[in-house]
Amino acid sequence: MINLINKIKKFLFNFCVCLGFIIMAYQFTPNYLKAGMLENNQKPLDFDDPSYLVEPDDLISNIDEFINLPKGGTPWDVFGNTGMNEYTFEDDEGYEWTGVRPVFTSEIKSLENKQVLLQGYMFPLDLNEKQKTFLLLPFPVSCPYHVHASSNLIIEVHAKKAINYSYDAINIIGRLELVPKDDLYNIFFRLKEAKVASVKN
Repeated sequence: MINLINKIKKFLFNFCVCLGFIIMAYQFTPNYLKAGMLENNQKPLDFDDPSYLVEPDDLISNIDEFINLPKGGTPWDVFGNTGMNEYTFEDDEGYEWTGVRPVFTSEIKSLENKQVLLQGYMFPLDLNEKQKTFLLLPFPVSCPYHVHASSNLIIEVHAKKAINYSYDAINIIGRLELVPKDDLYNIFFRLKEAKVASVKN
């Protein structure tokens, strides 16, 4: 019974997070886009057109607006410069999926299994106020760039001890693990044995 209640709580939390993303994306969307039309109301928008996608370089160029990197910290562009190769695969039930695999730069390879200091925003993966496993991104949840973050701008964090969830950017230190293949979640990076770092900017 307790397991069922926990599953329901987790579902409701994830549902609320997704709903929050939808609401925030809607709030940051100009009125003419909400209507699905250009300002002159003549031509419908084609969201399959690649020009409407946020390019990785555009994302990286906006990170400094949200991150105040502490001394000795690893900049997000070191992660963002990781290439992404798209591929398709078939699961055990015969469904075809599309994923991405990393093309690690020599710079990021030089950090593998080393302690790195990062600053980023927590994306919770469960209902608890304290998070032991979560995602770290360079944008806050309330930012429209957040929903566009690609695999090379997402770090899966495994904390030594659960960390209080924060809406503000946190400084965190841990051992960097590179993930060459993750068909399930397309994770490129993990931060192991992580803990909140007390540093001066």
